[in-house]
Amino acid sequence: MRLSHTLQSYAPTQEKAPHSHDDFVQLFYIHHGCGIASSDNRSFLAVGGQLLWVPLHRLHYLKVLKDTRVSIIHTHPDMMPNFHHDMGIISTNRLMVQVMAEIDTQGGEYDEAIQGHYLAVFIDQLKKQCYQNQTYQSNQDIDKRLLPIIEALTIRPDIKLSLDSFAEHCGASSRTLNRLFLTTFDQPFRELRQQLVMEKAWQLSQAGVPHTDIALDLGYNSLSAFSHAFNRFKQDKASQKLAKNHNSLSLVQQQD
Repeated sequence: MRLSHTLQSYAPTQEKAPHSHDDFVQLFYIHHGCGIASSDNRSFLAVGGQLLWVPLHRLHYLKVLKDTRVSIIHTHPDMMPNFHHDMGIISTNRLMVQVMAEIDTQGGEYDEAIQGHYLAVFIDQLKKQCYQNQTYQSNQDIDKRLLPIIEALTIRPDIKLSLDSFAEHCGASSRTLNRLFLTTFDQPFRELRQQLVMEKAWQLSQAGVPHTDIALDLGYNSLSAFSHAFNRFKQDKASQKLAKNHNSLSLVQQQD
């Protein structure tokens, strides 16, 4: 089986029935927007700039929210690493983000040969990546009252976005909405907002956007405030990667 790629945009919320694949693995790269990915044992939020892995035989479905744009890649499992037996997020690097940004910009207006070259670079870089456990995992089905807030956070991230502006539209008080975030994601709205804003900042930074522009786009009043938050976010990511590498090395040594 050759590698297949489809670029798809979603206007309304769309959801496929739970299913699995017995002859190919899948990757979903979310250019912008978000989706709620679910397997038979968990659900989590996948947002713009993230790469989602779906292995063989894993029952899954992806509920894609409105105004979301996704690259769907599928191929024979021998063509890419077997990252994990469960669905999850795969790390990306600057080159992968830039390749996907170019594919998104060109849309369907470039020929198949050029697309093949882009995807070859992407798959080559994919071999250097790893499965990540740090996802926005949900402890239960995501309450529909949270969906407009999640959509706003992922389509147009803004550090100033507040629950008060959604309370009337969602049919719940800001206190109730915050409680739903706590019970669903094990963190309050403010923390999730910070993480999603920083994920968007990382994606834009990887694509080469100047930090001054990123800070303005994400609602920061000053470049210094943004820089402080972003540097702390990058340090946390580096610490998580270091801990993962250390744990992997320890496991190999134990097996030896």
